[in-house]
Amino acid sequence: MQAGAGGGVFFGSCWLELRLLDQVLDQLARPSPVGSGLPAPLRDQLRRLGLHVGRSPRRDELITQLWGRKRPLLRRLDAADDPMPPCA
Repeated sequence: MQAGAGGGVFFGSCWLELRLLDQVLDQLARPSPVGSGLPAPLRDQLRRLGLHVGRSPRRDELITQLWGRKRPLLRRLDAADDPMPPCA
């Protein structure tokens, strides 16, 4: 079991990577002024995830790449891996 940055508990690296991808996707999907670049911390997160971040990356292309990584993770996870406890 691993503790996530947000204080949540994750069972295995798939859940951790999924959480990281969700955090970055959330930041990329936020509205931003036309022509504004990516904030430096977001660029660093993208690089740590192994994505090439050019001089002026397009948010829609980055989102597509991240979803390309997220889909296989979602497929690998099944109900037995669900970190949420069953409802009483």
